[in-house]
Amino acid sequence: MRKVLALLLVLLLSLSATAFAQKPIEDIVIGATFQGLSDEYIVRLSDAFIAKAAELGVKIFVSDGQMNAEKQVGQVENFIAQKVDVIVMNPITADGCAPAVTAANEAGIPIITTCTQTTNQAEALSFVGSDSYQSGIMEAEMVLRDFPDGADVVVMYGVMGSEGQIARKAGMDDTFAGKNINIIAEQTGNWSREEGMNLMENWLSTGKKIDAVVAQNDAMALGAVMAIEAKGLTGTIKVYGIDAQAEALLAVEKGTMAGTVFQNAESQGANALLVALEIAQGGTVDPVFPIPYEPVDLTNVQHYKELLGLK
Repeated sequence: MRKVLALLLVLLLSLSATAFAQKPIEDIVIGATFQGLSDEYIVRLSDAFIAKAAELGVKIFVSDGQMNAEKQVGQVENFIAQKVDVIVMNPITADGCAPAVTAANEAGIPIITTCTQTTNQAEALSFVGSDSYQSGIMEAEMVLRDFPDGADVVVMYGVMGSEGQIARKAGMDDTFAGKNINIIAEQTGNWSREEGMNLMENWLSTGKKIDAVVAQNDAMALGAVMAIEAKGLTGTIKVYGIDAQAEALLAVEKGTMAGTVFQNAESQGANALLVALEIAQGGTVDPVFPIPYEPVDLTNVQHYKELLGLK
């Protein structure tokens, strides 16, 4: 009798798995929370996600985390209550958003991350994005190329404790180690252009010699450019960023920024949707769907402008 019941259970599980695998696209629901839709890069990321869902006819719920980890955890809890098929999270902080991964797993709902990761990333099914450590290396390498004899540098960090801030700093630190790079000031600009501008204004007011600005994203770098221009110092301080957003590419072309690092928001957003859909349809996915970073300077900026449809 027990053998019969066991065989029936196996059969039922097999039928259930088959039914899940064959779930029509129009019946699938995916919930996504993005760290903050006030940020240009994150808007590009979410727009690509939404566009791919519309193209394939997938129903999605999209939430704005408003740069708040607690809010993002609450949004994931709402997705769990709505019984979505898969959750996609672009976490604002690695530690603060970790409980969302735990909650989804406890509820039996698959969760993946995109663009940024959590401290318990191994508990998520997949990460769709780029290796932030590599972007820190690439940005630092541009500084070393432009200042072979050394430089006095200021550093603008993103939100402290976020995966991007931690890994980009590690990449920068490892690349600058043993080199004649003097970091004379470092502080968070919270990924914000306004805060980047304010930081730069404060640093310029000290009268200290500054050769370069290393900003962990383009928004802060562009804020630094504004402060430098306002002081009539354009051309005397080199500014570097990460993301290769449209305005930063134009700044590199113009010469007000020395370089940036291309992070493919469109590929991340579209592939986050595709990976989530694969999971919802019963497929298996790799723990990492890598999308490489690429350094950008005056020698290749035109290529990246064309990628973003800029003239």
